[in-house]
Amino acid sequence: MPQSIASLPVISQIRGSGPSNPLAELPPPVARTWPDVRQDVLNQRARGFGLVNAPELQRYLNGLLKRIKTAAGVPNWPGGVHVLASHALDAYATGAGNIYISLSWLTDMESEDELVALLSHEFAHIYLHYHQLESAVADADTVTSVLGLGVGLTLKTGEAARWNKVDTLLTTYTLGRGLVTTIYSQSEESAADRFSLSLTHKLGYSYEHGIKAFLERLATWEDEQEKREKLQQEALLAAIRAQAATAPAPRPGAAANNPLNQGIAATGAAAQGEVAAAASQLSFELTKGFEKVAGSHPSTLKRLDAMAETAAAFPAIAVEREAKKKPLDAARQERNTANLLRNYALAFKVIDAPNAPDALETARKAVAAPTASHAVPLFALYVRTNEAPPAPRTPRPADPSQMLEANFNAEADRAWITYKERSSKLKDNRQVPAAQRVVDQGLAYFSRAEEAMPYAVRFYGETKGWDEAKRRAQVCAKDFPRAAARCNQAAMSPAEQKQQDRTDKIKKEGLMERFFK
Repeated sequence: MPQSIASLPVISQIRGSGPSNPLAELPPPVARTWPDVRQDVLNQRARGFGLVNAPELQRYLNGLLKRIKTAAGVPNWPGGVHVLASHALDAYATGAGNIYISLSWLTDMESEDELVALLSHEFAHIYLHYHQLESAVADADTVTSVLGLGVGLTLKTGEAARWNKVDTLLTTYTLGRGLVTTIYSQSEESAADRFSLSLTHKLGYSYEHGIKAFLERLATWEDEQEKREKLQQEALLAAIRAQAATAPAPRPGAAANNPLNQGIAATGAAAQGEVAAAASQLSFELTKGFEKVAGSHPSTLKRLDAMAETAAAFPAIAVEREAKKKPLDAARQERNTANLLRNYALAFKVIDAPNAPDALETARKAVAAPTASHAVPLFALYVRTNEAPPAPRTPRPADPSQMLEANFNAEADRAWITYKERSSKLKDNRQVPAAQRVVDQGLAYFSRAEEAMPYAVRFYGETKGWDEAKRRAQVCAKDFPRAAARCNQAAMSPAEQKQQDRTDKIKKEGLMERFFK
């Protein structure tokens, strides 16, 4: 057994700290082999709603990134800034050197100081080479899976359906890996904050309007998200109770001789609904509690406190500087960018509330230049047409998903989600050959995007048979090791999935017995 976290093979090979003194020189960069930048961008376009084609805005963002790279002493490193088609506060960097930030950051920020703080924080993950952890964990996952298979083949016991040595091995590995990556990821975020503070100061930006404002905005958004999740949980509890109140009481089963079961059965469906609601609430609270303890990001409030302590220790950092608002405002007010931001705001408004009285008119405004072929505005019009009641005297199109095809030939705007939704609707309408043509067309463009593979495997299993799905899953595992588990899961037939669910249930019960008995 390792004597410390630092001695673990995954950790001991990875550097894990940024500058502790924000006025000191940065640590020297780590030499590395860069993944393909274009393939990385393609893969992000296969996630969610993809990326936003905003040329003028991206020129501004990449100009800022160039200044950050120069200040860090690596002006020729690959990678650029790309805009996520998301109205959440999303931001992340990849090992290829690319930085991805969502539209919400760009519309909500008040100054260039805050924007440079965010970009510097994400660039820190690249500079300090934190993406080594991802590849190390992926390699370890592969080795452990193979080892687990070997152990399973040698057991030859009757324990196949219940907990066995393979399960112990994999569970121990997974829990240990989770602990290591959690500890490392939390320290990684703190180091990236210190790196950002150092670079923004070197570039002449304000601490108050920069990293402090960036973290405060993030903390506010996280608080709002937590409130929204609680409201959703309350709605779920109400639905559980309402359903239970109208359900007939179950018949006594074989376990009815158990006094506890007899008591529960005697209380009726409504009370059982309360039991189910309580279980759901307990699960929710445990999940949220675990996220706070073991989340990969330390508490944003703690990060704010740490930055305040650093600023107090180094007064030069906290020198009052005027926020640089004009450059960011000018970038957002550029004609094409302003129209794009307006149309996306309209589209997300419709996606969030497709039944609103003005939703159809709003969606039509969103599908206008320069976003007529973008996935999000098209999706907004599709959702309004497909899910909401038709407007008075307005006939519903025979197949609303057809409008998504406007995105298929838009080279700079193409997103995998439009192919997924269009093919799914065609398949549901029993137009299988047409659905296959859509998926084939999508894969002609997204064949090197691992995020597209699980859906493709599942689709071909449902339309061409599960042997074909398993063949494609093998190809997926070879070409995209990180997506192997998802592709294998997608290749399971309904009967196999049902059997897997039964086995998982037995194993989960076995795990509970091992922990609590």
